[in-house]
Amino acid sequence: MMRDYSASTSGTLSARMRGPAANVLDAIGNTPLVHVDGIWAKLEFLNPSGSIKARIAKYMVEKAEKEGLLKPGDTIVEATSGNTGNALSMVAAAKGYRMLVVMPKGMSGERVAISRALGAEVLEVGYFHVNEALAKARELGQKPGYFCPAQFESEWNVEENRVWLGPEILSQLPEGAIPEALVMGVGTGGTLVGVGQAFREVNPDVKLIGVEPDESCTILCGETGRHAIEGIADGFVPGIISRHRTLLDEVVAVTSEESLAEMRRIARQYGMFVGPSSGAHLVVAQRLWKAHPELKTIVTLFCDEGEKYISEHFHDAAANGGRIEEEDATK
Repeated sequence: MMRDYSASTSGTLSARMRGPAANVLDAIGNTPLVHVDGIWAKLEFLNPSGSIKARIAKYMVEKAEKEGLLKPGDTIVEATSGNTGNALSMVAAAKGYRMLVVMPKGMSGERVAISRALGAEVLEVGYFHVNEALAKARELGQKPGYFCPAQFESEWNVEENRVWLGPEILSQLPEGAIPEALVMGVGTGGTLVGVGQAFREVNPDVKLIGVEPDESCTILCGETGRHAIEGIADGFVPGIISRHRTLLDEVVAVTSEESLAEMRRIARQYGMFVGPSSGAHLVVAQRLWKAHPELKTIVTLFCDEGEKYISEHFHDAAANGGRIEEEDATK
């Protein structure tokens, strides 16, 4: 059976036809937009740091340089559940800054290892949720020689998504198509709000749907709990969401179990090795489409790569489809 997995022409060609790059930072962005089971999915896991966070890392650091907030020899310090730490570590290495990643214990070991491999120091504060790490990063960011991008609060985060990622998606949609819904998990809220603002410029009625884990419905009901969808629901309502809450049409909960099952299906059926949030996004986007079949252009994002979760979700035989014995493989 032919699967619904067609890349938009503009997205595919632009992603493949890059010119020479001065450094790794020039490879950020311009990721493909593909049609997956009736949903348009932006493949942000193909960014060089392995996640969508490469965009805000580059954007916010270069903004800080222009504003004189970040100077040669300084240390970038940020609180993160992992992906922004990886992305900032990449940017810091490319630009020659020191990097201090402040993150809670209990995140995937790959995320910690990637930041360290890129030359960053990793300080683990608290467990699973980012609250304590956030307080520590804010404290250190006030000291001379340190700069804290403050991803959960900064309007630069929103701005990047509004002026870079949002217009990039719009340029890749088929001619005549306008976005009718955006489905995105709430980590910092910057992507949902910023891309949503860009979409509303072309369609004021576009639905903006936030996603959070059923086990940790912080925005919906003020609860926090342990869940398996790392990168969203970090234990508090981000400042970006607090300021822009009225832009959102709805926040939808999805279970970790559903998200992980969909993550594995995406890998096995479509060859896209992504993380749990991508599974969550596709589950909610498909629910929305089934409930509102009149919505013809629903957009979501596959935000990070599955390589960051091998030890947690793909290492055992049950997760990766099972090993087969040599004699079985020849049958």
